Amino acid sequence: MYRFFCRQLAFYARYHQDPRNCVTHYLGIPMLFVAAILPLEAVRIPLGGHLLPLGMLLTLPAVIGWIALDLGVGATLALLLCPLFAVVELIVRSGSPALLWSCFAGLFLAGWSLQFMGHAVYERRRPAFVDDLSQTLIGPMFVVAKLLVGLGLRADLAAAMGSKKEPTATDRRAAESG
Repeated sequence: MYRFFCRQLAFYARYHQDPRNCVTHYLGIPMLFVAAILPLEAVRIPLGGHLLPLGMLLTLPAVIGWIALDLGVGATLALLLCPLFAVVELIVRSGSPALLWSCFAGLFLAGWSLQFMGHAVYERRRPAFVDDLSQTLIGPMFVVAKLLVGLGLRADLAAAMGSKKEPTATDRRAAESG
């Protein structure tokens, strides 16, 4: 799966060369995630004597897929989703449908505006998902992979994303074993 993940990252990275476009994605992708799960989180599904939020249940397969593609990036992404789910739960528990739908609309519009602005103004290229819809699931992983590479934790992914950083021998061994 590692090689497949690197190919997907490389494809996505070709559409995200300008650092300013990447910044719009660092902000826009979490906004779009929250917007997408916000109305779903208000719906509770009975399962095993518990009422589980539909947003969390529908996110679970994506998280499993992200972890299957790359354990480190997927697990980091899963951890980073926790505060987003907490924010969503606070909004849902406010009990105000007006607040829920206002947040949804604002985040949805702001998130997509950032995405399209990044591509139109900075990248001058259409988004990757226009050419391959599966890239909508790679976007969150790309953001996390860029973060981990920037922190020096995943230099093995730098080459796939077009970074100038070269992987160390330790990174290459970790990539081969994972």
